[in-house]
Amino acid sequence: MNDDVVTLAEGSGGREMHELIRSYGFSYRGKWKNYDTDAASFDLDMSRSLVFTTDSFIVDPIFFPGGDIGHLAFCGTINDLAVLGAQPIGVSLGIVLEEGFPKKDLKKIISTIKRLSGKTKIPVVTGDTKVMQKGTIDKIVINSAGVGLVKKKEMLIKKINPGDKIIISGGLGEHAVALLSKRFQYKTTIVSDSKPIFEEIRSVLPLIKVAKDPTRGGLASSLHEVAQRYKVGMVLDEERIPVKPGVKKVSELLGVNVYELACEGRFVCVASEKNASRVEKKLQDFNSDAAICGRITKGSHIIIQSILGTRILPMPSGRIVPRIC
Repeated sequence: MNDDVVTLAEGSGGREMHELIRSYGFSYRGKWKNYDTDAASFDLDMSRSLVFTTDSFIVDPIFFPGGDIGHLAFCGTINDLAVLGAQPIGVSLGIVLEEGFPKKDLKKIISTIKRLSGKTKIPVVTGDTKVMQKGTIDKIVINSAGVGLVKKKEMLIKKINPGDKIIISGGLGEHAVALLSKRFQYKTTIVSDSKPIFEEIRSVLPLIKVAKDPTRGGLASSLHEVAQRYKVGMVLDEERIPVKPGVKKVSELLGVNVYELACEGRFVCVASEKNASRVEKKLQDFNSDAAICGRITKGSHIIIQSILGTRILPMPSGRIVPRIC
């Protein structure tokens, strides 16, 4: 590997991407706090914090079953706020277009964002548009940022302990499989899970300690991030991890690990053993596949238990699945 240039693996959401980001080494944070999550917070007063996030979206194809790049950008931004417990209050939109991009496609993408903004009552408050020469980018790139408010006591950075339960809010990998099926022309009924999750988060906010949306790198990357942050291990019950048969079939055809596939409308959270069943039940009101799928343990490994035995779930590495979110 040539260490002098950036590789696709360093943008896929796995070990290499986290190492690249850590190498930036920004040390000055002012009064901002960062919790090794996708957002940072700024204390407004004794009881409230402002939460800020940003993300960039490059996806191929830009239209797919269940959404488009605009859908991803809006949902992905407000979801990064929601998993810290914040209520999103505004979004910015930066669009970079390739010369020759069809205006009818741009209109569809903007219409998607306007519809979501109206439905969620979260406004797009500022933005920017640039056009680059043909061939210098591939079709369209969207950068978005979002701000939200959270009560400090509700921020989802609470301590987790061995014995706490791990809950997933719905089936895994449906966004990635929907998009890959369109890209490689596989016939499937799977559609992207892309959607806002802040209402689901609000429904269980007092009952959970930590939440993370499994986007790039999927469930495997998200759980490793949480495990490393809190210095704990995890045991997952494979039989209870919700994965639709169509998702399993396509992931097997493509030779990709279903636990590394991106979701865009799911979150994984941690709750005490006492509260876990209530969280599961409340989340099943939104998605019947929501399930308690594991527990926090001592140690540092993430282990999958199945009827065949146990195996370690590694941190994703290499070129997992490029350009799906």
